[in-house]
Amino acid sequence: MDRHRSLRMTLLLAAGAAGCSNAKSPDVAVVTLGEPQATPRDAGVPEEPGQSAPRPPPRGVGWVTERDGTVHRATRVRCDATIDQRACSGTERTFQCRTDADCNEGPRGKCVSSFGQIGPYCGCEYSCESDAECGASEACVCKGTGALREQHSVCAKALCSVDADCPGSTCGLSAYFNGCWEQVTLACRTKDDACRSDADCRSEENRGAACVVTDPEAESVRWECAGISCAIGRPLVVDGQPRAAQGAARDDWRAPAELDVASLSPEVRELAAAHYAAMAALEHASIASFARFSLQLLALGAPSALVGEAHRAALDEMEHARLAYGVASRLAGRAIGPGPLLEAATAPLGASVAEVVEALVEEGCVGEALGAAEGRELSQRAGDPALAATLARIAADEERHAALSWKALSWMLATFGEPARSAAERAFSRAAARYAADPAPGPAVHEALGLLPARALGALRREVIAEVIAPCRAALPGLSRDIVAAQPSSPPQASS
Repeated sequence: MDRHRSLRMTLLLAAGAAGCSNAKSPDVAVVTLGEPQATPRDAGVPEEPGQSAPRPPPRGVGWVTERDGTVHRATRVRCDATIDQRACSGTERTFQCRTDADCNEGPRGKCVSSFGQIGPYCGCEYSCESDAECGASEACVCKGTGALREQHSVCAKALCSVDADCPGSTCGLSAYFNGCWEQVTLACRTKDDACRSDADCRSEENRGAACVVTDPEAESVRWECAGISCAIGRPLVVDGQPRAAQGAARDDWRAPAELDVASLSPEVRELAAAHYAAMAALEHASIASFARFSLQLLALGAPSALVGEAHRAALDEMEHARLAYGVASRLAGRAIGPGPLLEAATAPLGASVAEVVEALVEEGCVGEALGAAEGRELSQRAGDPALAATLARIAADEERHAALSWKALSWMLATFGEPARSAAERAFSRAAARYAADPAPGPAVHEALGLLPARALGALRREVIAEVIAPCRAALPGLSRDIVAAQPSSPPQASS
């Protein structure tokens, strides 16, 4: 069954290719965006048989930072185990703990006061001084090491412990922040890696990406370029990263949500609330993104219809934010809304043709289309009718927003010619690279609440890239059609 036909037809019609019926139609040159073949740069091991023997890893003690910014662990070292966050005061609105004695699931637990997408809360943080305080196959990573965002030492998944565990290579530190959470891993560098340092990823084709280990549980672990993977839709992107407001305890940004939560455990409710609060924050930021887009359209002399649709899309995103904050508040049992979004006023406009086209392709033509497909998938799996209706409403709007993006891209290609075509080519290539791999696993999987496993999300995204984005791209005049073909992945399966 061609389950993405409706979305594909919507976008083809928006792009002006009304005569195209499906991904295998002879009227459309089918171009599937394949996974880019990155070349390892000095991974420390031979890339082909017959090359010279690998250089020995650099010598050192403890955590070693190389000139290219890569970090590896030469020897075990003791860390400062201090957790500087303020202790829980008892005035917070949610309590996962009340005293340090409640934090006994890891070493050196401390009950701290924090403020996140779910509002002010007390939660457990865990630190470590040495590997001995961590679990099996874990290592203690000191705070301030490499790209680690945590402000205290953490126990990380350790596929190696020190450089000596990686013959001819190093035991590298991967601190992968995917936009919602951080995944810290120690893993050997190998000849199969797609990159060595962040500089290998932050090219014109992969702005904002980092060289990390995305799935430490995979059968074959390798280092590869990855960027923000949990922000689908049209985010407010500044300096290559999506921006969103922090959560705030307020009641004026939520729509009523008649969600049945009685059967859910407190832990599941908190995890799901955090997920929908993060989703709401991204929808909230999309208001600013569409406001910026409308100004860009005006700067380029766009038709009034496109400018009008951009403003209507911003109003849609406001309602999406209210719906998602309503779900998050219902799950959490308290009011959750957005704090100030300073980047809405300070984000650069970027009104050149190339800047506008590249952002339009990545955030709109691809991002909004993926958001529509994901919303529809989640609505079909949701166990609660009210949640299913909310997700279906958001998916329908995201499909219209994706259509607006393809319509705007078609106008820009016809109006500005080669500069627009070159920018579109670059942006489609970046999008193919970004979604070629599964996103990092989330903190929880609960399909009935819309929390899908990473492999299901990755499979769905690749399927949409192959069966929707590629034929729509091929239908636009002037774009090249010589991209390496790749077979669409199988439909995402429900987790066991």
